[in-house]
Amino acid sequence: MKTNKIKIFIFVLLLLVFNNKLLFSSNKIKILFKIDNEIITNIDVEKEKNYLVALNNNLNELPVSQLNNIAKESIIKEIIKKKELKKFFDFNKTNEYAENTAKNFYKKLNFKNEKQFELYLNNFNIKKEFVIEKIKLESLWNQMIFKKFKYQINVDKNKLRRVLKKKINENEYKNEEYNISEILFELNSNENLDGKLKIIKKSINELGFENTANIYSISPSSKFGGKIGWIEKNKLSEVLLVEIINIKKNELTKPIQTNNGYLIIKLNDKKVVDREINFEDELNKLVNFEKEKQYNKISNIFYSKIKQNTYISEK
Repeated sequence: MKTNKIKIFIFVLLLLVFNNKLLFSSNKIKILFKIDNEIITNIDVEKEKNYLVALNNNLNELPVSQLNNIAKESIIKEIIKKKELKKFFDFNKTNEYAENTAKNFYKKLNFKNEKQFELYLNNFNIKKEFVIEKIKLESLWNQMIFKKFKYQINVDKNKLRRVLKKKINENEYKNEEYNISEILFELNSNENLDGKLKIIKKSINELGFENTANIYSISPSSKFGGKIGWIEKNKLSEVLLVEIINIKKNELTKPIQTNNGYLIIKLNDKKVVDREINFEDELNKLVNFEKEKQYNKISNIFYSKIKQNTYISEK
């Protein structure tokens, strides 16, 4: 009797092992690459792909290999940032700035509240907490950049005041707003502007502007397909404004050289808003907009330096 019990136990054990092997083989975990000592698997990449597609559904139109590369780069950027942030912050603590950023995040994707966004994420097999962690990381990164480099930010408020006054006095200041998207790209040492532009334009024609922004843009807006949304006319520099007013809806500007690289703007729509002009409010908006541009530039430079000192190995 005892022998039979042992045989039955062994049989059940073998059956469990066999079933586990079948389960494992159907969802085989593969190590794709390492970032320093951190291992990234195919499961991580799949999860990141789902997240990116949730932000920009058009990514589903891309070839799988291209979408995989976008997801890999997104993971690499996130891990590198997180390693740096751990030197300054405790990730276990709540972050009020992150909570406010999360609210803006939902609104940018046209969701009324967190619950509505959570239901949407379920369609992509993504938990709300997964996205919240990403939002927290980005908000902490912005805080770190602000604390480290705030004394390098230089905005001439008096100059902006003069520019704003001139526009109002010459009746050039209108309550116009533009809905725009952007692709901000930089040139590597082995690239030239004409060659890179040809590649980007080909991608826009074949894959669309939003997918091309995901692939080539170094701006934070790339995750949203380059979408900036509605922006007031007075916030735009004269260089950008000259280019934008000379294009029609759904057209692109020529590449505009900036301190960050080269910028291509797409005009999605425009409108005239009926509202009163408060000079000081408009001036403060200009100042904040200029500060944000400078912080984004510093952020990109700082990240590039950290990445150069990070060991990334493909498997």
